[in-house]
Amino acid sequence: MQNQRWHNAIPSLLTLLLVLAWLLPGLVGHDPWKGDESRSIGFVDSLLSGAPAAIPTLAGEPLPVHPPLFTWVAASAAQGLSGWLSVHDATRLTAGMFVLLALIFTGLTSRLLYSSEHGRLAVLVLIGSVGLLVRAHEAIPQSALLAGFAMAGFGFALNLRRPFIGAVLAGTGIGMAFMSVGALEALALLLTALLLPVMAPAWRRRVNLAAALVMVVSALPWLLIWPWMLYQQAPGVFAEWWHVDTLGRFAPSIAHAGRGTLYYLTFLPWFSWPAWPLALWALWKARRHGLTEPGIALPLLMFLSLLALLSLTNDPREVHGLPLLLPLALLAAGSTYTLRRGAANALYWFAMMTFLVVIAAAWVYWSAFDVGIPARLAAHMHKIQPGYAGEFRPLMVALALAYCFAWLTLLLLLKRTPQRPLIAWAAGITLTWGLAASLFMYPVNARMSYHSMITSMEPALPSRGCVASQNLNEAMRAMLDYWIDLRTLPVGSASQSHCPALLVQYDENSPPELHADWREVWEGNRPGNRSERFALYRRVRTKH
Repeated sequence: MQNQRWHNAIPSLLTLLLVLAWLLPGLVGHDPWKGDESRSIGFVDSLLSGAPAAIPTLAGEPLPVHPPLFTWVAASAAQGLSGWLSVHDATRLTAGMFVLLALIFTGLTSRLLYSSEHGRLAVLVLIGSVGLLVRAHEAIPQSALLAGFAMAGFGFALNLRRPFIGAVLAGTGIGMAFMSVGALEALALLLTALLLPVMAPAWRRRVNLAAALVMVVSALPWLLIWPWMLYQQAPGVFAEWWHVDTLGRFAPSIAHAGRGTLYYLTFLPWFSWPAWPLALWALWKARRHGLTEPGIALPLLMFLSLLALLSLTNDPREVHGLPLLLPLALLAAGSTYTLRRGAANALYWFAMMTFLVVIAAAWVYWSAFDVGIPARLAAHMHKIQPGYAGEFRPLMVALALAYCFAWLTLLLLLKRTPQRPLIAWAAGITLTWGLAASLFMYPVNARMSYHSMITSMEPALPSRGCVASQNLNEAMRAMLDYWIDLRTLPVGSASQSHCPALLVQYDENSPPELHADWREVWEGNRPGNRSERFALYRRVRTKH
């Protein structure tokens, strides 16, 4: 009996090992990268530097683009790990923790909707999703959103067996979704809860009415406490958050006219591969009598509710579509054992051939970057990434070789089962990230980090007085505050008119045109990036 239990536990242990091999590399050991990650780390650093907990603050200025759940948790982690990790590494580990929670709840939901074997299949589909690969390793609040969405889905599924426990988890997940990114995502989950009894008879029991009340009560503290604190402490910031970053997401936009409706459907084919064809197969199999079954109705409503609301927004971005991967993974897991042998074999061989090409390309490009062979490719790569000094790093090379060896060994040991294509693909995606994190982390970090550029600019800054800024993006403002404690004053603010220095961001095709009173003392950009340029000017003292 004990041997049988151990034998049954082996697939789950191997899945856990694969998840950790996919998730852990890249969470620590590099600078904050441009874009959303730099901004998120800026919020955490501001909170640790004394900013009010209820007011999202970036480089000394209130910026309520998202509720602060991720910032709060990451700041607590950074404090607890301050003796071992930097703030940005601790923040990224926090994101990884939320992603791990999302994987756990997705697996549990799949077990409830289908069977125990389907739990790990949903996890394999999720870590195999192309769109999640990079985002799962970034310090962004959408990682907490994924955890909230997955918890809510598990609560909806558990409602069929333990209504009140499921209701508490669903309400908590809705609240986490709201406190992570905003009202739209929480509204999508509430819409799912309302539509489930309409579509699926399994949720039409009398006990579900009482459970719905428990769900609302569980969600209310998440939905009300922080907005009330923000309103009490900063009514103007609350109004900005509500009208601009909440209701404003639905405002009509000429620039994006018609784009929101189609955007998410146009990027999902690559973003959610290989989940979407498997999910479509599940819907096709259920088209006659199975659409109202829990295993179809729940993920389908979660997907359609969020897609419908996202399509009405004026700020379509792929990062907003991350929660769409969760219901697609559930549908895909449910279809695995009904997939025809020819289709399963095609996916398996496609995975094997794709990642063999990935292995070959990775080693060739690594050799060009760090060894200088072949010379022509090396010259081209260093033209793309100027200033990067290649170096042979034995530990990183050994790690990359271990990933390659493990993937090839897994392929040789895999038996021909319905699970084989998903395992091969998820392992290939894990291999891809392992190679990227071991062989290319240093050149990518040089390109994506503001640190070296800020360091080169620092000697040109005035020793006294403020620094004004013009067109400076939020990520750069956050990193100036993070790396050198510099908080610039935007042009147009009341206190910047007497600043002796001005930092300007511009595009290389549109150089700044300033008054003759300003003299350029520094110009730079992130290595290899020419579209995003920066120039520092000092005010020329004129004689009277």
